[in-house]
Amino acid sequence: MLWSEISSLVRGLKDLNNSAIASAGLRLEVAGVHVLGRLAALGPVRLTELATALGLDPSSVSRQVSAVERAGYVRREPDPSDGRATRLVLTEKGQAAASAVQEKRAHALKVLTPSWSDTDLQELADRLARLNHDLTEHADLLGAVLETA
Repeated sequence: MLWSEISSLVRGLKDLNNSAIASAGLRLEVAGVHVLGRLAALGPVRLTELATALGLDPSSVSRQVSAVERAGYVRREPDPSDGRATRLVLTEKGQAAASAVQEKRAHALKVLTPSWSDTDLQELADRLARLNHDLTEHADLLGAVLETA
């Protein structure tokens, strides 16, 4: 039952996200939009830090960063703590794109959940945060748990 509901949620959020990206007028792959969103949340970071935050391999993230950089959403700047390294920084265009998609998502959720109170939405956010925390915190147990099931 729980897994079925989570699967439905993931599918619905994927559709909502794709619609928000299209509505914001962005011609980027979903992965590129995730890069913009994470950079908006993190601020200037090295590529390796971004990859870690996304839970992806640096080479995969590098391809997406190159695409958003070519499109003018991201620029590289010297890392003040190590002049040999660079940090990824959202441009004004990148900030605007990340904000537009976030606003479209928030608006869609509000419209699609008209009978939900602010308390209902906060309780859901709190429970999802708890689930995400536990999944991350106990990820090292996953193999052992599945083997004994």
